[in-house]
Amino acid sequence: MKSVKLTQLTFENFGHTLHHFQIESPDHSFLVYDRRNDDTKIGETSIISLLDTQTFESTIVYQTKKQTQFGPGVGAASFSPLENKIIFIHGIRNANKSNPYSATRRTGVAIDLKYPEQSIFMDARNITPPFTTGALRGGTHSHSWKKDKNWISFTYNDYILEQKAKHNSLIKDQRVVGMMFPKKVEVAKDETFENNSGEMFSIIVSKVVTSPVYGSDEIEKAFDECWINSTNNIAFQGHVRNEKGKLKTEIFIATIPNEITFSENDDLLGTDTTLPNVPTCISQKRITFTDNGISHFRHWLRSSPDGKIIYFLMEDQFEITQLFGVDLTTNKITQYSFLENSIASPFNLSSDGKYAVYFSGKKIISSDLSQKKEQILFDSNLYNNELTGIPHFSNDRKKIYFNQYVQNNFNKKFIQIFQLDIIF
Repeated sequence: MKSVKLTQLTFENFGHTLHHFQIESPDHSFLVYDRRNDDTKIGETSIISLLDTQTFESTIVYQTKKQTQFGPGVGAASFSPLENKIIFIHGIRNANKSNPYSATRRTGVAIDLKYPEQSIFMDARNITPPFTTGALRGGTHSHSWKKDKNWISFTYNDYILEQKAKHNSLIKDQRVVGMMFPKKVEVAKDETFENNSGEMFSIIVSKVVTSPVYGSDEIEKAFDECWINSTNNIAFQGHVRNEKGKLKTEIFIATIPNEITFSENDDLLGTDTTLPNVPTCISQKRITFTDNGISHFRHWLRSSPDGKIIYFLMEDQFEITQLFGVDLTTNKITQYSFLENSIASPFNLSSDGKYAVYFSGKKIISSDLSQKKEQILFDSNLYNNELTGIPHFSNDRKKIYFNQYVQNNFNKKFIQIFQLDIIF
């Protein structure tokens, strides 16, 4: 593989931030982005836009109402692989200085591109007892569509537990992984906008505990997942404690049946001191058993196209962050990159699963996963720009899209979108 052409696609004096995954429409016509110029500023961002991949023209598909620095805020948009629909984080609509955008005060909103600006609330939210089956009580984020089915995974923080934890040290607000599937959930109309109905039914799929037994498979936090291709299952990262109580991260799988059913023992509501339960039809197992855990550098897991390997980042014997994979049949871990400098971004795979792409040493690097060899595709040092975010293969594998900070004529830097044409 080699790069043959670099093109800057955006130039406006605002941010053009690509999400970590699923940024391109199924027909390759559009990229979706939000106008953040800082990864931490979703709460201050008001616009989701599309970039036409042929004309490089941008159009606004959603804009918040009554936006302030405290919210509601939008960002982290991703395309459905099956239709021209996007989902993104949307802060709670009554956000203000005393109750701003936060990890527990956000939800998933979708836009069907045939009907721009018409928001579709995907996950229902109800923080007012009695709680509602199929609705959650906090904030969903980092939404990811299943490749072949209208299911969406997410990470989640619970508002009810967050508030209780402020006054009770025994209660923890724990991040978990969940999913939603098509089934409308009605929540009583709420004039304050704290609660909303949703088009999807939401459940938690990762079982966490507040005080895991040292050396056990119990986890206290679940996060940064991926769908496992060719299955209904989700791989996610979980914090465990080793025999000495030291925190480390391992990989787990939530096994999900074709039809999600509920028993009378399933508590999908939760209480004011406990999360909603994982349905009994869903099981959880650990698949990595490393000495020091996988990397604490934030990244999302990725599945091979056949669902046999989960790729992840981990430090090698020289403390260099490298790309690894675990075979889901044997649990064998294989190292796929052998870099001199640590991988410095999350990574993505090509659609055929043969290549990975990531940042390292201010360069865009691709790994040939079968040959276990890397090559430099782009060196930002030559252009005096700063790489940011995560590189992406286009759906047809012919391009790589990525973000860089570019300085304008007034010495201000804005995140812009670039395209790198590649050949194999």
